[in-house]
Amino acid sequence: MTLFRWLGVAGFELRSAGDTLLIDPFLTRPPVFKLVFGRTRPNGALLRKHLPRAEYILVSHSHYDHLLDVVEIAGYTGAVVFGSEHTCYIATACNLLPGQIRKVQVGEKLALGEFVVEILQGEHAPLMFFGPGKLPKNLRYPMRLRDFVLDETFSFRIQAGEISLLAWHNWHPGPAPQADVLLLGSDILLKDLPALLEQVQPSLVIPVHWDNFFRPLNRSVQPFFRPPSWVRPLLDRYDPVKVGHMAERIVPGLKVKVPELLVEYDLVFMPKRRSSCASRDAR
Repeated sequence: MTLFRWLGVAGFELRSAGDTLLIDPFLTRPPVFKLVFGRTRPNGALLRKHLPRAEYILVSHSHYDHLLDVVEIAGYTGAVVFGSEHTCYIATACNLLPGQIRKVQVGEKLALGEFVVEILQGEHAPLMFFGPGKLPKNLRYPMRLRDFVLDETFSFRIQAGEISLLAWHNWHPGPAPQADVLLLGSDILLKDLPALLEQVQPSLVIPVHWDNFFRPLNRSVQPFFRPPSWVRPLLDRYDPVKVGHMAERIVPGLKVKVPELLVEYDLVFMPKRRSSCASRDAR
């Protein structure tokens, strides 16, 4: 049995045979004013309530909405954190024990209890002021927004029992491996969605990282406005239902599940990947 929970933003939890793997867990959601003008601490009580256990934490990249809560969770669970050089440096500055920090690189395959994780190349969509750069000197806890500087971005292919999942953190459509479940973020341009689906050949698509992460966890989930960039010059609201319908039209028979926040799903009952997109169209 493989259990899945969406944690909001890009975060999710996988549980299988007693092992818990977290990817980009982020529940604190600090208000904009405090985030921009102050130093922000994770909400420890909130994290302990919703994420009491973890053995492993994967971090796709070092922006605050992927990394802010990671060290706090690792501190009380004892989980090992896997990420880029910046992720590891920030974790060290936040006083996480060295034995709980592991730098990874593209091409690695990790055996993490019940999970096998392949580290894949990723690339964050271009954002003004939040692109790759150098970390500030003399980092100290608690962190400021400008301390969470991007370096590498990773995607992950995760094998959990008989189910394979692809957490795609790349605004390009590939190269991408095949997987049963595609966790589809909002970075991908809709014109590139057919190419991504053709490569991954999933049976299930789960849209993630579409919610407004400035809204507290106790308020209703709402889609967020994607900031403009040179590849997407206009401000637009990301609609996961619309994107799901588009994916279903591209691949007949594909299932799309827009997840509810913190609701547990059993992936064992999800359909397995079919042999090819061409064979689907023939049915």
